[in-house]
Amino acid sequence: MKPENDGRGRGALAAGLLCCAMLGASPSAGGIVSMDRASVASPAVAGPPASPTIPSASTARDAGPGRHHAIVDADAYPWSAVGKLFNSIGGACTAAVIAPDKVLTAAHCLYAFRTRRFLEADAIHFLLGYARGDYRIHARVAAYSIGPGYDPADEALTAGSDWAVLTLAEPLPVVVRPIAVAQSVPPAGAAIEIGGFAQDRAYLMTADTRCRLTSPIVGGRLLSHDCEIQHGDSGAPLLVASLNGTVQAVGVTVGFWSSEGRQVRIAAPITADILPTAQARR
Repeated sequence: MKPENDGRGRGALAAGLLCCAMLGASPSAGGIVSMDRASVASPAVAGPPASPTIPSASTARDAGPGRHHAIVDADAYPWSAVGKLFNSIGGACTAAVIAPDKVLTAAHCLYAFRTRRFLEADAIHFLLGYARGDYRIHARVAAYSIGPGYDPADEALTAGSDWAVLTLAEPLPVVVRPIAVAQSVPPAGAAIEIGGFAQDRAYLMTADTRCRLTSPIVGGRLLSHDCEIQHGDSGAPLLVASLNGTVQAVGVTVGFWSSEGRQVRIAAPITADILPTAQARR
């Protein structure tokens, strides 16, 4: 679906939704161009000097000229802490382990737009080590909370809160190493990586390991970046590496923001101070 302007003139930013192919629901006026939604269908640049790099098992296979998507090893850290999020009514997104019993994703992945309701926690499944239909770990969700004030009917105003923390029914095995949440968001120009289950290779994890944060938008409420993202990447963490090699999450992939005829890739910022503001599912 193409973005649609709701005519309310929110600054220079045109509003719209880009829903996943299986959704089949009409976009609600005033939304961000989000990557994926809980479905009710059947499952069917050159920049600053190089920064520390995230350990990656990425292959040399790029998805095409000028694009950075490459297959990564879902069993190698930090990708081993990034998994595929399914629900019982057909939706799929990406999510990341941030504690033995906590998983971070996008809030819009948990919302069914046809019924206008958030999914029940027990309808959500998290798979680690997912590749070609196989997986190492299957975890069920006991409860979840979402970013404060997030309104799936009005992402244009609340996309900065389009994130959610899932509490798993049982802690993950001790061999699963969580991704730390950063204390602060780095400035524009910082090197980042995003890995998820994009629609062009939905059964393998792919990542853009050569991209950067760009200038924040909407008064700093949203992060922007130049990473390659597609349907299925919603909920994927924006990862940075510190000088000591520690990998940290600084944001959650939301989708695109349409502005003056171009699409800006956006993410909801996430820090250790932001996480406690999550609100229980309505």
